Amino acid sequence: MNDRGAVDERDPGAAGGGRADARGAEGFGDDPEAFVPRQPRIPLGSNPLVLLADADERIRQGLTAQLARYQVSVVHCADGAVTLLEAGLRKPDVLLISADLPVLDGATVLRLVRRRMSVPVVLGVGPEDTAAVAPALAAGASACVARPYRPREVAQLLSLADHGGRGGWDQPLVCGPLTLDPAGYEVRMHGVPTGRLPLREFQLLHLLMQHAEKVITRDRIRAELWGDGARRSNTITVHIRRLRERLGDDPHHPEIIQTVRGVGYRLVPPGP
Repeated sequence: MNDRGAVDERDPGAAGGGRADARGAEGFGDDPEAFVPRQPRIPLGSNPLVLLADADERIRQGLTAQLARYQVSVVHCADGAVTLLEAGLRKPDVLLISADLPVLDGATVLRLVRRRMSVPVVLGVGPEDTAAVAPALAAGASACVARPYRPREVAQLLSLADHGGRGGWDQPLVCGPLTLDPAGYEVRMHGVPTGRLPLREFQLLHLLMQHAEKVITRDRIRAELWGDGARRSNTITVHIRRLRERLGDDPHHPEIIQTVRGVGYRLVPPGP
């Protein structure tokens, strides 16, 4: 485990919570899905302390090295019981806990932490943990992010510590008969649930609904949802197509999620 003390940046193999060379874990976290509320990057020099609870040592070490570029210190825990102990001792700025922790799972740790502390808690969920998203948010999770993690998305989430926790992103969005409830992880059209969306599609729809009737460029979507992960692929196009299908939008003549050729996409509230 590592305290707030820094590790020499010149040592790419340095482990733990210091400022190890971020290049030491290239390729870590290949295009996972995540629901990440849009937040500003942590100011350099704020040096937040993150308690990272994950049973996978590779994930712990890789994320720690990558977060070094944001001047983030990390304390490692491998199971839920130790996480509770360290949370009380270290008083971290943010907890990032895996849903499938051994001894005590992430949901249990979340509930127990919420009874004792007001610290932001981010739950890391894998493809098999999607069903845990809504209960986690209802139990007080500040956000859920897909695991394995993308360091840039995690760094954005860490700004929760500077913005009083969940802020306002968990408020329901309404665009005519289309509603999105982040806290309940639910989308409805004319009051009827669309079915549970994968995390990335949920995030994309959230972004479009936040800026309804405005054009969101592909570059902005790529930067906010994927970083560089979608630069040379049709990832955005595929996710837009899937969203249209879920919303009952005509794929050949879409009226809800419209394409602005050469620029991006615009969500137009559907008619009653």
